[in-house]
Amino acid sequence: MWFRDRPATGSHRSGFELEVSEAGALEADALGATLEDYYRARAPEYDRFYQRPERQNDLARLRAWLTDHARGRTILEVAAGTGYWTEVAAPVCKAMTATDPVDETLAIAAKRQLGSNVELLTANAYGLPRFTTTFDAGMAHFWWSHVEKQRQQAFLSQFMKCLEPNALVLMIDQIYVEGICPAVSRYDECHNRYELRTLQDGTTYEIVKNYPTDEELLASFAEFGEDLRIMRLDHFWALSVRNRAR
Repeated sequence: MWFRDRPATGSHRSGFELEVSEAGALEADALGATLEDYYRARAPEYDRFYQRPERQNDLARLRAWLTDHARGRTILEVAAGTGYWTEVAAPVCKAMTATDPVDETLAIAAKRQLGSNVELLTANAYGLPRFTTTFDAGMAHFWWSHVEKQRQQAFLSQFMKCLEPNALVLMIDQIYVEGICPAVSRYDECHNRYELRTLQDGTTYEIVKNYPTDEELLASFAEFGEDLRIMRLDHFWALSVRNRAR
């Protein structure tokens, strides 16, 4: 496993060429500090999310689903976080570059038994580098719910450009369950849903957390993907879609 910080703009490293455009850099900056600060602070306790007893049946099915879809593929993962899903795909994929903007979460991912076929890279999902590696699959788990509705098309456009035509895109995310998921705190003018998250130290953050319907997912991917399939479980949904040939 490799763990690499993002090099300076314009430098060239084995496996990718980092030439983020000015527009891409602005997109990366536009993420803002709040979400990154939240995950930076939450990193040590994040994996407790996966330990809740009521989620175990769903998680077992999702691990099997991801293992089946990731087998033999060269994967680009964005928003890898602490590497929970990276670790699921690592034993069966050909190679994987797992990215996240938060060093604290990637440091936890680096402690997992990921194998020499996995590289960890500090990079923002809204400003990905230009890779020389060819990817026939992409992953973004528990990320889509944090993408503001007005930014979804821009994110998909640049993410899909990093992948081969007909590459398989895989996503897993959460379904709202009353009494388990935090209640809505507000909606903004673009109809993004926000909720409050309180960490163990008592610090509270307000973050974007959307829970899309199947119809919303179909509409979001219509321009970029085909053969879209959605699986809904009790607590989570999973999506697979083919990158539309360009």
